[in-house]
Amino acid sequence: MDAAVAPRERITVMLADDHSVYRLGLRELLQEDREIEIVAEAESGDEAVQRALDSCPDVVVMDLRMPNKNGIQATREIKSALPKTEVVVLSAFDDEEEVLQALEAGARAYLLKDDDPTSTLRAVHAASVGRLYLGPSLAKRVLQRMAAAPPAVQASLTRRSDAREHLTAREISILQLVAQGCKGREVASRLGITESTVRNHLRNIFTKLRVSDRRQAILYAVKNGLVSL
Repeated sequence: MDAAVAPRERITVMLADDHSVYRLGLRELLQEDREIEIVAEAESGDEAVQRALDSCPDVVVMDLRMPNKNGIQATREIKSALPKTEVVVLSAFDDEEEVLQALEAGARAYLLKDDDPTSTLRAVHAASVGRLYLGPSLAKRVLQRMAAAPPAVQASLTRRSDAREHLTAREISILQLVAQGCKGREVASRLGITESTVRNHLRNIFTKLRVSDRRQAILYAVKNGLVSL
């Protein structure tokens, strides 16, 4: 007799939005997905940080405009304290600069509240496995902006402009796969190398780009046209 297949662990989600009616609708939408479990809710930025620390969710669905502390500040504090918790930003505003600020604060996804509801489900699932996700109404426009590098970021990129010239073809291939959400084992399998070799390459990439983690490396690579999402 075949061994029983262990059920997949559910994605634990916390909701942070100061509009209770919208939060209720969001809860009902996500709870329709059997792979998602709502474990906490918050209605202000300060409360979002505290509830996240208490519940340690896999994903936080975060509104940007909340009292006490905005979503970008809350995202930055949550990611600092809980690096494995991913943040999906749901906003009523499509300001490109705000999108970039949210991503640089650590958000894994950004979409608009009036996007198709299925986009929210896709964003939560993508974020839970470490993949970047931009809502369909934002993706092309924001990625073009990232590739051009916003003025506020231009100075810092200029100081590192020579770093990309030293990336090898193999390192760029690894960056591309990481940007697509591939984990170390999958990257190794696709390229026919070992996981330890992938880790060594990533360390070299971080050093050359002067960044500290995969998210920063991906943002830098996309902004400079090294990879596409």
